[in-house]
Amino acid sequence: MIDSLTNVSSLNAFEAKLLTCKSPKLFLVDIKQFKNINLEFGDEGGNFVLCAFSMTLQSFARAKEMELFRIHDDKFALLLDTPFELSKMENLIFALCEEMERLSFAYQNKNIEVEVHIGISFDHFEPLEKAQKALLVAKAENQPFVTYSEFANVLMSENEEAMEAMMKSAIENGQIVLHFQAIVDQNEEPFYYEALLRLAYHQTLQSPKLFLKIAKERNLYNALFESIAHKVAQLCDQTGLRLALNLSSEDLINTNHVSFLKTCFAEKSIVLEIQYDPKTPLGNLKKAMRELKDAGLMLALDNVDNVELINEFEAGLIDVIKVHGDLIRNLALGASAQLTCKSLVVLAQSKNIQSVATHLNAKAIVEAARELEFDLFQGYIFEQPHSLV
Repeated sequence: MIDSLTNVSSLNAFEAKLLTCKSPKLFLVDIKQFKNINLEFGDEGGNFVLCAFSMTLQSFARAKEMELFRIHDDKFALLLDTPFELSKMENLIFALCEEMERLSFAYQNKNIEVEVHIGISFDHFEPLEKAQKALLVAKAENQPFVTYSEFANVLMSENEEAMEAMMKSAIENGQIVLHFQAIVDQNEEPFYYEALLRLAYHQTLQSPKLFLKIAKERNLYNALFESIAHKVAQLCDQTGLRLALNLSSEDLINTNHVSFLKTCFAEKSIVLEIQYDPKTPLGNLKKAMRELKDAGLMLALDNVDNVELINEFEAGLIDVIKVHGDLIRNLALGASAQLTCKSLVVLAQSKNIQSVATHLNAKAIVEAARELEFDLFQGYIFEQPHSLV
């Protein structure tokens, strides 16, 4: 039972497989705006994308001991028969999301960019229907993935009171989980550990982006912000490790947030990783960064893809730059990414800033990053995200 276009297993094969699956873990992957691809490139171009996309998924499935099925049109299912383990499922979800980031397929001298939504079910009862419901939420909220759960059901119901109660419960009852991934030096020794936000809800996992978005919409973001910072501070004290918290530039132009961070992280070994948004007033951001720097915190600039951004900040303000993952992933593909990365590394060296190559999942990319003289490295090839206690 093979799909005639993509040569992967068909919907009929999927339905037959489910009958023998004891603990199905289902990932339903759907191409965003596939109709637009068909309109621009015609049926032939659309079919080309479906075949190329299925090959990408098939490669991922084989590496993770999963099975791939074409369900319908641009919708594919990855299936794994295994008991639920939170850390295993988390690693699988984020590995899949990373694999699906900014896919591009060359067709008739043009690059067709592909993005996806993912609906996930860990339930043995009606997994396809539940993954489809989760996929609808992912599309509606424009999130990379959503896992079927009570959380997703309440979100679909648009019951504001129930959603607010659930969010408050998650914050107050410790369902906001922090995992950490090491940023290592050239000897592969940890330099610091980056905190990664997870919502663990009744044996499921939700997209942190979705949770943050909902928190902001329901005026719960400040409580969430302080809860996460407190967790990082406590873990820093417990472990004696240097830990990092990822923040937006919007977070830092909030004077209450800055005051809270200075108090919460006083005399602690903390790195603040800052994602700069061009909409943020640069003068306000620099002022906040100076305050935090004077308070003894290390500052890292995240997702840097051009030298102009580094030059916006005075000498000594930034300790670390994390180079954008798109540049790192393309290191082995062409000279453009190599030249940009080299210019970033050289400028960082001249300003006594350490540079991080991120999203490292292949030995060839690691070697390319080493040749460019990056100081620090981060990616699944070195370490999977994990708890510290």
